Amino acid sequence: MSTPGAGRVVIVGGGLAGLAAGVALSDKGFPVTLLEKRPFLGGRAFSFTDPETGVEVDNGQHVFVGACSSYMQFLHDIGAWDNVRMPDRLAARVIRNGKSAWLRASSWIPGSAANLPALLGYGHVSWRGRLRLLYGMMRIRFTKRRSGGPLEDETFDSWLRRHGQNDETISRFWNLIVLPALNDDITAVSADAGLMLFQTALLGVPNKAAIGYPVVGLSRLAGDAAQRYIADRGGQVRLSADVAKVCVDGDRASGVELASGERIDGDSVVVALPAAEAHELVGDSTSDGFFTPADQIETAPIVGVHIWYDREVLEDLFVAVLESPLQWVFNVTRMHEREVDAEDTGQHIAISLSGAWQWKDMSKSELREIFVGEMARVFPKASEANVTRFITVKMLDATFRVVPGAEKHRLPQETPVDGLFLAGDWTRTGWPSTMESAVRSGNLAADAVARRLSNDGG
Repeated sequence: MSTPGAGRVVIVGGGLAGLAAGVALSDKGFPVTLLEKRPFLGGRAFSFTDPETGVEVDNGQHVFVGACSSYMQFLHDIGAWDNVRMPDRLAARVIRNGKSAWLRASSWIPGSAANLPALLGYGHVSWRGRLRLLYGMMRIRFTKRRSGGPLEDETFDSWLRRHGQNDETISRFWNLIVLPALNDDITAVSADAGLMLFQTALLGVPNKAAIGYPVVGLSRLAGDAAQRYIADRGGQVRLSADVAKVCVDGDRASGVELASGERIDGDSVVVALPAAEAHELVGDSTSDGFFTPADQIETAPIVGVHIWYDREVLEDLFVAVLESPLQWVFNVTRMHEREVDAEDTGQHIAISLSGAWQWKDMSKSELREIFVGEMARVFPKASEANVTRFITVKMLDATFRVVPGAEKHRLPQETPVDGLFLAGDWTRTGWPSTMESAVRSGNLAADAVARRLSNDGG
């Protein structure tokens, strides 16, 4: 059975990279067939309905900062922007040993200087330490990054220590941001990735560092809206469509073959999968070791811990916790703006564990003992509440690692095979493994496809 594909682009993978490519190509007038092997969209940013509570649960708590311009534009384009909330500047409470301090940008200082009071007013660091933070931030501001430069081969921890930082500033500030943003410890990530993070967010205008969040589940936020967008423009999205191979006729990609034996033809193919899956699918189609560098890409795990209490235990939208396994705690009930009736006074809390090697192999009962106990220790109201539901979600290969040397392992969107393109946060986007990088990769792949088809007169 064959599906005609005149002028059609086949996209393999329904994560954010594939969806972004599909939306961008639809905007450019190319009909799209997007294939996802699972029965839902979203890739590594999806949601599911908890069978006991009936509540939509995200596989992990995904937030974004105002510097994620491509991701935000994608949400605008597909009509999903009303389902997110984006404040105008950074404001986050941080708890250490029962005491709170705020990382809060100024509301009256204009421009990038508005974020400096967040450092000066940060009470978990001594005054001398805050001066160190300002000095470090200024060194970051005036450090030039370049592709292939020495910053890609040094750790961010090493770079910071060479520029006036110490254990206090690194553990209480720098790693507080690096660990959740890059899903790895500051001693493991490259200096280039660390500098990129702070140059892009905290050294931009105030809204660049603001933390945005969805008010609906991730699959509804992007997957459902993007599927409608593509369908409304003559494309189609097929779920539970397992692609077995990319078809190459001569030296050109001509479509894909499903595990069922069905062939779907297309003038171009975009493979929007994680690096290992992409290589498995198309590696035999390429020559000259094109995919070999990507085999060196390492991944890092994230563990999501979801706790339902019978009463409110946290008033904030989210809180960071130092010197605790909790890391970042999110008030999902409030973030999703759920209507709570008089008989339902419960609260859904999500704990996001980044760089979760310590937790990924633990059983549910072990994690429950640790994190319910830690919640009770840090939040007094939690010690008085009853836990009504507890689940964990483990993403063992949640992100690729931005360790020293990792940048040279990322591949471009164009491959040696005519008509075969790549998308995915791990490809060369200039960003670490984020939703922003995924969307950028889809846009870059769409641009490359459009150039190729336009040159062919397709």
